[in-house]
Amino acid sequence: MDQEHSNRLITIQQQVKNHNLDALIISDKASIDYYTGVIFDPMERFWLLIIQPDKGPQIIANKLFVFDELADVDVTWVDDNYTIAEAFANLADFPATDAPLRIGVDKLWRADQLLAIAKTYNQATFEVGSDLVDAQRAIKTAEEQEKMRKASDINDRAMARLIEEVLPLGLDELAAVDQLARIYDEEGADAGFSFEPIIAYGSNGADPHHESDHTLPKLGDSIVIDIGCKHEEYCSDMTRTVYYGEPSAEAKRVYDIVLEANLRGINAVKVGETLANVDAAARDYITAQGYGDQFTHRLGHFIGREVHEKGDVSKANTDTIKDGNIFSIEPGVYLTGNTAVRIEDLVIAHDGGTENLNHFTKDMLIIQPK
Repeated sequence: MDQEHSNRLITIQQQVKNHNLDALIISDKASIDYYTGVIFDPMERFWLLIIQPDKGPQIIANKLFVFDELADVDVTWVDDNYTIAEAFANLADFPATDAPLRIGVDKLWRADQLLAIAKTYNQATFEVGSDLVDAQRAIKTAEEQEKMRKASDINDRAMARLIEEVLPLGLDELAAVDQLARIYDEEGADAGFSFEPIIAYGSNGADPHHESDHTLPKLGDSIVIDIGCKHEEYCSDMTRTVYYGEPSAEAKRVYDIVLEANLRGINAVKVGETLANVDAAARDYITAQGYGDQFTHRLGHFIGREVHEKGDVSKANTDTIKDGNIFSIEPGVYLTGNTAVRIEDLVIAHDGGTENLNHFTKDMLIIQPK
């Protein structure tokens, strides 16, 4: 285990101690990767990292899993014949069942496993403890920030090639997605898509989470392009809206409004400012232009190892921005049955200012069909 992972474990152990927890049980595979450098999908099998205030970290892993020995982490191996209670009984130094305990649990932990442990440790109080993990993961180190830059650089190049090489061909949405996969591979993304891409023509774009299908573009259509890749275990995410032939006057107006909202949102990002106020900077402008009801989602989401991490940019989130937070600014206007515009950038909040990770142009682009 390298020094960065060791330091992360030391930090979370201190947080467990500071919050007077007897243990924190982490089941989220991305978080276990964050602390140990080991990543895979355990599916329904046991894969737990247990942090205690005064003992070394422990893992419960199924014998089917294969990974290198971890320095300073004890591993308890179980097989498919173990119950979760038996697996815990085999943990060295885990507190006795009759001791009064405060145990923090992961927000994603399977209910059947949690309830089995709660029944066995009936003197324990279980509470959501993953806020400690989420708060740590939300502040990206210099190394993590650099990985995010690399992933976004690839995404910028992929966006340019998609718009210049692929979309003028008039392919259907799914065929364009297939070409995007090829482009990411050629541009060096080592883990493909960070999420299922959205390439949405015309009225399809008015569904913010449209699933690309066999729709073909028509002259005048907007094309909402929401794409991202994963590289060195970190995600990129960017949205641009372009046009297949000359757009309508209303489409142009909506584009200008969304672009201005995007810029206002980015300008509002300051360490110490609330995330709610950043949302308001973009949302209030769209509302003033008469399209408030057509902006139907939060302004942004946190991102890192996962494309959506804990934390968002919304009216409901009054948390303050921290140095090292990375999140999206993605206002959108969706006119059902007609057209849509979304423009999304990722930003890093720094004490000295805001860094935009996306550099592909936000000028209105009109594709000339071939």
